[in-house]
Amino acid sequence: MKLDRCCGIVVLKNNKVLLGKRSDGQGWGLAGGKLEEGEDFYSAALRELHEEFNIHAVVLLELGRVEAHARVKGVETLVAPLIYLCRAYDGEPKADGKELSALQWFTYEAAISELSMFPPSKAALLAFKEAILL
Repeated sequence: MKLDRCCGIVVLKNNKVLLGKRSDGQGWGLAGGKLEEGEDFYSAALRELHEEFNIHAVVLLELGRVEAHARVKGVETLVAPLIYLCRAYDGEPKADGKELSALQWFTYEAAISELSMFPPSKAALLAFKEAILL
């Protein structure tokens, strides 16, 4: 089974990537998640950014899809999130305390080297390196 009604958002500031420490034990990851009933990808990305990172995107740029394996509700699943890039936002980043226990800014190199990185997030950072490092 492939889960493709999901999104991920790369948040950048001062050439650093904002990652959240996942409460489910799957390491550090981008903001993101599944689309809700009747929701489009862009709206889901805006909602997930607010829910998980406490910020409101000013603009989101669609980068494309990646595929990676992840555990979804305890089941190994192939996920194919649509990835967005957020370079401007309003609000102060803060972990939601439910899905994410902490937030941290990483250099690109530190993020892709992080051993406890959520596989779809790492796939997104690797696939869209040129757009991220502009």
